[in-house]
Amino acid sequence: MSTSSFELVNAELSHDEMVDISECIQHHFKVYLNALEGAEGAQPHDLHQMLLTACEKPLLELVMEKTKGNQSLASEWLGINRATLRKKLLAYDLEAKK
Repeated sequence: MSTSSFELVNAELSHDEMVDISECIQHHFKVYLNALEGAEGAQPHDLHQMLLTACEKPLLELVMEKTKGNQSLASEWLGINRATLRKKLLAYDLEAKK
């Protein structure tokens, strides 16, 4: 099937039916923290970076795909400076995927 998950969700659900991303993220962090409670001595670590890594790379990949690798347009869509976008693309090893 050549249709992306985004296109399937977009085609099947109205805006009012869409799942709230923040609720999904909160759910997964609750699962993660609850799992740690069962592990003796386990402590959460670097939650902010965990969130950024989990969300930022797929977002960058999608935006770069949708903008056909146009960094100027992608930086506008993301609301970040183009130099910042370039740094993030390099950090996630996405620079070559135009």
